[in-house]
Amino acid sequence: MIRTKGEAGTGDVVHAVQHMRQITREMRALTVLSEQELYAAAKDHQAPYELIRMVAQTGKLPVPNFSAGGIATPADAALMMQLGAEAIFVGSGIFMKGQATPLDVENDPKEREEAVSRAKAIVIATTHYNDPKILAEAAEQVTGTMKGLAAAGLEESQLLQTRGW
Repeated sequence: MIRTKGEAGTGDVVHAVQHMRQITREMRALTVLSEQELYAAAKDHQAPYELIRMVAQTGKLPVPNFSAGGIATPADAALMMQLGAEAIFVGSGIFMKGQATPLDVENDPKEREEAVSRAKAIVIATTHYNDPKILAEAAEQVTGTMKGLAAAGLEESQLLQTRGW
């Protein structure tokens, strides 16, 4: 699997979108290269030539491309699917009511309902990402609001997306 690098826990989908666009742009670019250029691309990407050649032939990765980090709404999930994600991963960010304040899903029925409604709506949006009617219905099912956190306001040392390869 490959994961787009959005900023987890923020509800700010911007970085996931930028990374997904970069991945799809680079895959598309491989599809028009000559055999010699594919060797150079393999070096540039520090990836095995056979993998680069496979992506050039098929226009896609041989593993699922899932999007994670910053996805907090049904619209975010649908957007990432439309941009080429094959799956969506949501984590703790959808269960936050404010910065670093988790919903009390164990003790507060209203907050549990809010978390469940958001999670269900994201699943529906991921499944039906090309159906505007179903997307609108899913968005209307979400109760409560989530306070987001702009990833641009975080110091680089606090960013999760800069870790790893």
